[in-house]
Amino acid sequence: MPLNVTPDALLSAPFNLQASELPPLTEVTVTAETTDIHGEVWRSWASFRTSDDGQLDLAHSPALDGSYQGTDPSGLIWSLRPRPALFPAFFEMPPGGYDLTLSLLIGEQEQDRATTRRLSRWPDLQVQDVRENGLYGQLFMPAPGRELRGACLCLGGSEGGLYDTVAALLASEGFVVLNLAYFGVPDSGLPADLINLPLEYFHDAIRWLRARPEVVGRRIGVTGASKGAEAALLTGSMFPEEVGAVAAIASGGLVFEGIDRTGQFPAGQRMSSWSLGGDPLPYIPYRADWQAFFAGPGPYNMTPIHREAVARASREEIGAATIPVERIAGPVLLVSGGEDQVWPATELSEVAQFQREQAGLPVQHLADPAAGHSLSLPGLPTYVSVPWTAMGGEEQANAHLQALAWQARVETLSAVWK
Repeated sequence: MPLNVTPDALLSAPFNLQASELPPLTEVTVTAETTDIHGEVWRSWASFRTSDDGQLDLAHSPALDGSYQGTDPSGLIWSLRPRPALFPAFFEMPPGGYDLTLSLLIGEQEQDRATTRRLSRWPDLQVQDVRENGLYGQLFMPAPGRELRGACLCLGGSEGGLYDTVAALLASEGFVVLNLAYFGVPDSGLPADLINLPLEYFHDAIRWLRARPEVVGRRIGVTGASKGAEAALLTGSMFPEEVGAVAAIASGGLVFEGIDRTGQFPAGQRMSSWSLGGDPLPYIPYRADWQAFFAGPGPYNMTPIHREAVARASREEIGAATIPVERIAGPVLLVSGGEDQVWPATELSEVAQFQREQAGLPVQHLADPAAGHSLSLPGLPTYVSVPWTAMGGEEQANAHLQALAWQARVETLSAVWK
């Protein structure tokens, strides 16, 4: 009774499990297991009833019981969980991907076992550090001979630093990717805080990428998540001659106040997140005492603070802080969850959506009322239990929107070169 699972593939590839030659109309159990970078084991399971000819196909067979319900071939992946006592708990992948072992049982008796690998990047991906022209990042390229689908700038969020998983997966999908840090990297020469960061920095990165022989002056896409998505929308708006598409994940259409993590920014000065031509961009100011907010117990839901900031802003402040996304010369993708606990991404994304629609320009807004903030990567366990900022969202809703968003992001960014 062979157990067939999707062979080794990228995280973004569809997953399925099938089995045959099983007893007809019999309840069977499938278990899944993987190990994270810390050696913690994550497990899931579900029971099913075989068909009248002894077949099992997770794409068509609903789970009767287990760590997820209903018909969902990816359910055994996103519903993986660690031991209950583990805290904080969130899945950190081993380098390159993770191995997934699946077993099929009838009663307590294992009938078959199979292992597959879910890859975060192709092993032959080319990577080089970028430390020139004032830029700090990494260049990811598919191996020579692989067809190129486009080129893009990839931006992280308000965590700062340089994280490569999204960029590596995009490059594995066929893109030349400049993964760019823009603040919060010690000893890099970059600003320590997200305050009045010059959009010219992103423009320099665009010009550097377009000068690459693989790109040869063609327009590129820009993608980012959270504050990185805010930066992506602004970059596409300010430099439309060079940017041909924007994919903004868990973002919105307004510029907010900057983030002073070090507490060293002079009091009384304008503190936008971004600047252009040396001038801070108009922004929505926060009305919260952040020090008092974070002094309490976590996890922290920051969405009410952002809602209050917008509600108390004047019509003039909102108008001035609205990102002019109607200037973006190409498709725009917005992705948001209604249970986002970092900021109200769906409401903010609707601002950008309205601007585009009023101008008669293409925009796609993927929104799920039950999803949260962490929507960048597909194909991973979605369970999170942490004492710091909450991401929000139901596990299944997050998983489904992550998968839809990834496919839409690839399509949006590849449209530039079509």
